[in-house]
Amino acid sequence: MLVALGLVSAGPMAQPGERACVLEGTFQIAGQRVVVNDCAENRAMPKDDFREVCKGMSEFTLAGQTYKAKVTFVAACPAGAQGTCEGMFGGALNASYYKRDARTLEDTRKSCVAQQGRWK
Repeated sequence: MLVALGLVSAGPMAQPGERACVLEGTFQIAGQRVVVNDCAENRAMPKDDFREVCKGMSEFTLAGQTYKAKVTFVAACPAGAQGTCEGMFGGALNASYYKRDARTLEDTRKSCVAQQGRWK
């Protein structure tokens, strides 16, 4: 999933109970089962921008089909991530990834590094 966002708002920061969003869903894509279980944690983004990022991350289109993951706002990302990309969107977000196969996790790591993030 690719998300493009210009961060120019100076609105209020997300509330403590809304510092992260969990994205969940299971989809059949090109005959394969794809599990989405990711979490984005707000580090420095105004509340409305953060909500838009979460919404954008939850919706993706492949081969003309639109998929939408469930979004739940929580106080913090759950423990037990397979990997975390720190400093996405110019340092404004950390993204944690769960339930990824080895190939997808490696692709996610490469994408993180290519976007100037730090993989943990």
